[in-house]
Amino acid sequence: MKKIIPILVLLILPVLRADNKADLFGAKKAAGSQFPGEYTGTYFDDGEKIPYGLQIFALGDGRFRAVGYNGGLPGAGFKKGGKIEIVEGKAVKAKKGERIEFKNDEEIAIADLHNGRLVGSENGETVARLKKVTRKTPVVPKH
Repeated sequence: MKKIIPILVLLILPVLRADNKADLFGAKKAAGSQFPGEYTGTYFDDGEKIPYGLQIFALGDGRFRAVGYNGGLPGAGFKKGGKIEIVEGKAVKAKKGERIEFKNDEEIAIADLHNGRLVGSENGETVARLKKVTRKTPVVPKH
């Protein structure tokens, strides 16, 4: 019996770890939404094209947190000390695909997702074009 317990622990631990990784971005809190996950692409700022990474986390009740990284995703282009932006928003009705509306004191930003492609806009102007990616081991920095 004493030999069985360590064997069971060794068999169960990988399953528990896999389950935690599978919901790293809180997908279970946003059943039916394709938003939770990672995106890479380009952010447009005053005519400049900046490589950009974005992580979207589901918080539950239709709410999301987006963490943006100038240079790319952590471990894939983002450099320590680089610009990080964190905003929270809520899912709203979209004509096609899904939409999150992010508000702060100064402005409203929209993230539209359709077929794995995310388009970010502010004041009706496109500010980002990103594609959803799946990495074997996503890197989520501690904030």
